[in-house]
Amino acid sequence: MNRQHSVHKSWALHDRAVEVIPLATQTHSKAPREELRDVEPCYLARGQGCRVFDVDGNEYIDFRNALGPITLGYRFPDVDQAVRRQLDSGIVFSYSHPLEVEVAERLVEVIPCAESVRFLKTGGEAMAATHRLARAFTGRDHLLTCGYHGWLNTMSRPGVPEAMRSLYSELPWGNPAPFAEAFECQPDGIAAVSVACSYARMDQGQEFLSALRALTERYGALLIFDEIVTGFRLRRGGAQEYFGVIPDLAVFAKGISNGMPLSCYLGRGDIMQRVEDVVISSTFGGDTLSLAAAAATIDVYEREDVVGVLWSRGRQLHEGFAVLCERFGAPARFEGVAPLGQLCFDPPELFLRFNAEVLRRGVIPYQICYPNFSHAEADIDEALEAMSGALAAMREDGLFE
Repeated sequence: MNRQHSVHKSWALHDRAVEVIPLATQTHSKAPREELRDVEPCYLARGQGCRVFDVDGNEYIDFRNALGPITLGYRFPDVDQAVRRQLDSGIVFSYSHPLEVEVAERLVEVIPCAESVRFLKTGGEAMAATHRLARAFTGRDHLLTCGYHGWLNTMSRPGVPEAMRSLYSELPWGNPAPFAEAFECQPDGIAAVSVACSYARMDQGQEFLSALRALTERYGALLIFDEIVTGFRLRRGGAQEYFGVIPDLAVFAKGISNGMPLSCYLGRGDIMQRVEDVVISSTFGGDTLSLAAAAATIDVYEREDVVGVLWSRGRQLHEGFAVLCERFGAPARFEGVAPLGQLCFDPPELFLRFNAEVLRRGVIPYQICYPNFSHAEADIDEALEAMSGALAAMREDGLFE
């Protein structure tokens, strides 16, 4: 990799962007950090496999993977070719396209809770659809939420009317007691429990999710799984397949189409049928390019042990990093499971400095480090070598006791 690291062009473009784009980006998590102005790329120009290249020509091994959607790899041939073939026939039409049927049928085959499927474009949008369906189906208004379900469903920020905010209760992962108390207070008022798994505390999922399943069944509420990240990564069928706890509704998005914008909400047929009178409808829900990408992605998962590779490369990264932390006395670790481990430093401020050091050495980290199917063992070894250099530099500067 090129170690002559300059991001001058990236930041010049960023400084242009802030004049016309708030935060200079469409995605908050992609906003560059001013503290890393000399080292962090603001704009990536292309990708290949597990690597990306910024507008200054720097090459990086990428563990952000577009914030999770790239499960197979950038420019993965099977997916790209499927999109190009479909482009020759058209993108969106005045009636539905056969791919909608094909992809829905295949998702019903591989996702445990899926009896019926509908498509949208983003995970947060699809989560909002499940919340509306749950309210219509149960005739109740209140939702208990656990974890982040996208901006549309975040009630704690400005711009949300108090009347709407009052219909949501955000409760913590891992402890079913607050959920039980909420049901005791509103035995006939809670429409659903909507839960996204904790990355760092995934080991609590079996007991916790089973308890939520029992609670919702006891009180006649629905259980909704946010599988936006866990789907096609933890298992093809996500956390519900991994833990064997089946929700009533679920949302899949990121990994389903290897980067093309597609989400789906799915689950019990009787609940999903309520879209007829609830009216959840989108012009671009059935765009053929994203559906072609999804079909090709599903093909690869059926032909190759993609999930097994994600686990294997993740373990290699986690175990190798643990050895480095012990060697350099670094107060850092990976928490959670191998395909989506959370990188933690004590104190957390050290993570920013670690970012600076590994970026200089050609690695893009993230709070959640996502391996993809195109990461080879040699790529993980190369990344660990860069991390070793980063931790050595931090120790030399007296950051570790």
